[in-house]
Amino acid sequence: MKQLTKENILKNQVDTIEQFKVLDYLKKQLSIDEFVVYLIDRFTMKVVDKNNEQGYFKYNTKTKSVDFYEKNIKNKEIER
Repeated sequence: MKQLTKENILKNQVDTIEQFKVLDYLKKQLSIDEFVVYLIDRFTMKVVDKNNEQGYFKYNTKTKSVDFYEKNIKNKEIER
């Protein structure tokens, strides 16, 4: 798990295309500056707010969309 810095987020510095798509989604949907963002795996980012509440945003390769989960799930579950 790798934490993204504000500079990483600003410059879209992630490791995969799927992570880029998730980051782009988060930047459009949330006030991303108010969250701590982590890279979990090739498809998933973890977002933590100031109250230490967390959520997982995962790129779904089948639907080409970003899905939200309260807990981290295995990729196989979303690629079926």
